[in-house]
Amino acid sequence: MTREQARIVSIAAGKMRLAPLASTCGACSRSSGCGMAKLADLLPADANALELPAGDGHRVGDVVELAMPEGALLMASALAYLPALVGLIAGAALAPPSSPPLQVGAALLGLVAGLGCSRLAGRHHFRRWRPVVVADAAGSVATQTQERKDD
Repeated sequence: MTREQARIVSIAAGKMRLAPLASTCGACSRSSGCGMAKLADLLPADANALELPAGDGHRVGDVVELAMPEGALLMASALAYLPALVGLIAGAALAPPSSPPLQVGAALLGLVAGLGCSRLAGRHHFRRWRPVVVADAAGSVATQTQERKDD
């Protein structure tokens, strides 16, 4: 399990909004040349927030530890990028080579189709890859468990 710490920034309607404590973007020695660190500077501070069900005893400002299955981030990345890439290449390859504008249009159509597939598959797998709260800042085990019930 991959573990990270996050701070509870709000609790409403049985859900808590979490913000990561230490982002990998900007935290390493290469942040000056890192494109992700520059992108993180452009995004609103709330962009990295995560919403999870609130547990008993959690308050705004508490620091909790989140856990995610080891391969979840890799699988989510592959699911986000591979279908779009395959769609882009397949669209361009299936268009007639004698018409470059048609190839560009087909490639863009394949890209959009791949992004749509990524979105649908991501929604299907979201519950399986969603982080769970496993401990509070003091290290005691939280009331939420890692077990997930399928709805």
